[in-house]
Amino acid sequence: MIEKAIFSKAENVDWFEPWPGEKIDMRVESWQTGNAFSLTEAIVGPQVGPPLHVHLDADEVFYVLEGTVDFVCENERFRTGPGGLVVIPRGARHAFRNFEDTPARALVLLSPGGFEQLMREMIGRPSTDLPAIGAKYHMEIVGSPMSAA
Repeated sequence: MIEKAIFSKAENVDWFEPWPGEKIDMRVESWQTGNAFSLTEAIVGPQVGPPLHVHLDADEVFYVLEGTVDFVCENERFRTGPGGLVVIPRGARHAFRNFEDTPARALVLLSPGGFEQLMREMIGRPSTDLPAIGAKYHMEIVGSPMSAA
């Protein structure tokens, strides 16, 4: 349950890099919403994206602000740009990737919240730690990063 209004000025950002090529700013964290949701802003560098994975306990919403992002959910592929929306239900195998030469930027909402803390935990850690850390946040890695279609 959200106990009070949350305000944030555009300049109040705290970018960090959980892994090479992706910058994250936590716009709303789960502790602020009674774990109802989290909202992050992500800058996805060229040729960057996570491996195929599943959120076991959260629905995920992507709203692309800039650039072009490719998505796969189960066996369906989708490519979208600014204003594009992708909703991934909990338990669905999915991944995304920026195949372009310029960064993409998106808002990412997860409900319930909590998963966003994985990003902080991955700072400075090798990508080989992702499966174990992901398991703490109810995420399973189930495949490789997306390849070009």
